[in-house]
Amino acid sequence: MEEVQKHEMEPEEGKKEEEAKEAQKEEVKEEMKKEITEETKYEKKKPRVGLITGIALVVGSAVGAVIGLLFAPRKGKETRKILKEKAEELTERGKEKLEETKEKLGPTIDTMRKKISSAIEAGIEQAKIVEKKIREKVVSEEEETKEEGTEVIEEEAEEIESTTEETKK
Repeated sequence: MEEVQKHEMEPEEGKKEEEAKEAQKEEVKEEMKKEITEETKYEKKKPRVGLITGIALVVGSAVGAVIGLLFAPRKGKETRKILKEKAEELTERGKEKLEETKEKLGPTIDTMRKKISSAIEAGIEQAKIVEKKIREKVVSEEEETKEEGTEVIEEEAEEIESTTEETKK
């Protein structure tokens, strides 16, 4: 009888533990989401301003250079040479801005990778813990079932023996 009461209490305790762990997991998930969202918002604003400014600078410089050269009183050969130099200069500036942008975004990307990796690791660890508990529960249930089955078989065997002895008399 004590075993029955003990057996009935275990699932309740297990449910409470599982609920507490689920609540804890949800809290961790929410905190990570908030942190990632806040950092992403901050990081998105910062590089975009620099990127937009860089693009505007390059485009404005190119347009200004072309207009200035087209209205300048020079020969065609001279103008082409100047246009070529300006194009090379603008290409170099564009490459520099691209590198600057990569440098600014690099740490953000690394941070996001680390956070995602740690979240994945935490999920895997939780899955392992749940798997272990399930395996333990299955093993204990299997043992209990074997014990109960053995008891039932022994009782039946005793009953058959007693019935057989009574029949012999």
